[in-house]
Amino acid sequence: MRTLLQRSLVGLFALALATSLCARGQFWDFLGYTKVDGSQDHSCIQIARSDQLFRSIQLRVGGDAIFFDRLLIHFGNGTSQELIISDRISPGGRDYVVDLLGEYVLESVEFWYYREPWRHNPSVTVYGNRLPTSDHESIPQQ
Repeated sequence: MRTLLQRSLVGLFALALATSLCARGQFWDFLGYTKVDGSQDHSCIQIARSDQLFRSIQLRVGGDAIFFDRLLIHFGNGTSQELIISDRISPGGRDYVVDLLGEYVLESVEFWYYREPWRHNPSVTVYGNRLPTSDHESIPQQ
């Protein structure tokens, strides 16, 4: 009986956490991926989803850590947003989240990094937090 009660409480806690994340819009859409080349200091990821508006992006690193210098986000309307990062992002560590200065269709994400003697060539994946595409998605139906 006690084990059943504990499992039920754990299940309810997990459900509450998942509901909370959904309500805050913390689900990320895959936008693009690249392997970092140790002979370069710059790379660009073309965004695969040009039909959605995004309000933030997230960089995730795989392989070895990367020390990022700066980031340049290109939008579908021809404008861009540049950020100085000057920080190391490790795989399995914290992901780097960028809140955009508005809601935009994304075209590409360029980033500059410091070349290092990596054991495993790092990868960078970009995810986006998008806006709902219709009232049906943004308003819960009763």
